[in-house]
Amino acid sequence: MNYEPAGKCAVISAIAAIVFAGPAAGRIQPYVGNPCYWEYAGRPVLLIGGSDRDNLFQWAGEDTKLTDHLDLLQSCGGNYVRCTMSSREYTPEGYRWDMLPYPFAKIDGKYDLRKWDEAYWKKLRIFLAETKRRGVIVQLEIWDRWNESGNSAKPGNGWYDSPWNPNNNTTYGWSDSPLLKKGNTGFYNAFHLAAVHEDPVLLPAQQRFVRTIVDEVIDGGFDHVLFQIDNESGIGDATLEPDPYWARFIRDYGKSKDWELYVCTSRRFHWPAQYAGMGFQDWDNPDVRVPIVNPSFNFCDISQNNGNAGQTHYDNVLWYRRKVLDHGARPINNVKCYYFNWPMGTGKAETSSTFWRGRSSPGDGEAGAKLWRAVFAGAAGLRFHRHTPTRPGGLREGFGLSPKGQTHLRSMREFIGAIHLFRMAPRNDLLSEREENEAYCLAEPGRQYAVFFTGDGDGSVRIELDSAQSTLQLRWLDIAASRWEQKSMVSQRGDFVLKVPGGGLWVAALTAANP
Repeated sequence: MNYEPAGKCAVISAIAAIVFAGPAAGRIQPYVGNPCYWEYAGRPVLLIGGSDRDNLFQWAGEDTKLTDHLDLLQSCGGNYVRCTMSSREYTPEGYRWDMLPYPFAKIDGKYDLRKWDEAYWKKLRIFLAETKRRGVIVQLEIWDRWNESGNSAKPGNGWYDSPWNPNNNTTYGWSDSPLLKKGNTGFYNAFHLAAVHEDPVLLPAQQRFVRTIVDEVIDGGFDHVLFQIDNESGIGDATLEPDPYWARFIRDYGKSKDWELYVCTSRRFHWPAQYAGMGFQDWDNPDVRVPIVNPSFNFCDISQNNGNAGQTHYDNVLWYRRKVLDHGARPINNVKCYYFNWPMGTGKAETSSTFWRGRSSPGDGEAGAKLWRAVFAGAAGLRFHRHTPTRPGGLREGFGLSPKGQTHLRSMREFIGAIHLFRMAPRNDLLSEREENEAYCLAEPGRQYAVFFTGDGDGSVRIELDSAQSTLQLRWLDIAASRWEQKSMVSQRGDFVLKVPGGGLWVAALTAANP
């Protein structure tokens, strides 16, 4: 049966009501009434968004670029952005790492890791203030692997320009740590293993950087920030260290300042991660299991699942959600929703020469359906990945805040306004005569039902309404138009046939008079 045990959620909610009472009540935190979702300012929220930059804070101070982007997001009903603490710039010629501020002061051509560059930190403060002003939740990523990967001596990669590269700073040299190796680092630089090895040179500098980020958040009263250790992490052994170390470090430091912080990691599931060949629905896979069972983390992010498509994409979220519920309900975010397909867990090893070969372009319909399937599987948050120039083979990374992305956000906000999402759960067991990937159901049986149609199949399914307590109002949302098209009343019990009014993506919402 594809539904959650209501008793388990009720018990967890009761405990949460006690835990979250008090001065922290307005901060971003799991929703007291249903910890599978978030609440902010004392109200439950579904996090949805899109943005055209990963390190969005770097736009602060560039005329009105940042505020215009945030205003556009807000006008579409969006409330969720990603912010990596990186200094990577996007140009028509490709990525560059020598154009944006870094955290550290540069003196006579080299960085001093004991001194800050005020321009970098001012950008962060402005960004946090502008997002808070608009009620936009920030998922802040501490480490961006692309910033510290590549070749120390050859331009065109993050490590070459990074202040952490000994060539570029006066704080330490190549011989000061066994983790520092000249030449090519690969995607996972051993620099990031400083916490595992308790490196006396690198670790204190890294701790100071992370501690200062947390200070900026807490001391500024920015109560709308979630933390993510890194992006597409594949570093570490089966314990996934150092990711848990940094989660503990951030949370412990937050608690020392009387602030509960929420921290996740997001694993890669692709080459060169060592567990890339293991399936997503595999509890023996440390990349799947450890972020759920290790108490260092208190929410989840499964962004890489959004490289999957169709029924598999949905089934993975649902399977993962059940595992989370078995170990204590918490929100599941997706700070990156890809446009392209990039299946995981196939067992086929990628290499640097085949890096793009496993990816394909699904078209706008499937790319948009990923948002809806994740929400209908119970995800707490989803952001369209950046909209940047196409990659090899015409691949697109994400909708971002392109017009298509805006349309989906507006439609999702219309949908959320018509139902009580936080009382509903995935209930595909209520559907019959359904083809694979044709339709997906959320329900609070007897009171409200919603069915998302992907455009696959004949657009017709049966839904079981045996528990309906009264006549239901049926409305159809045309996702492409962000508009409710039809309204009718349903008094029938038993199976009821839902037939989409047209082509494309639709949502049917059936609600009681007082759901």
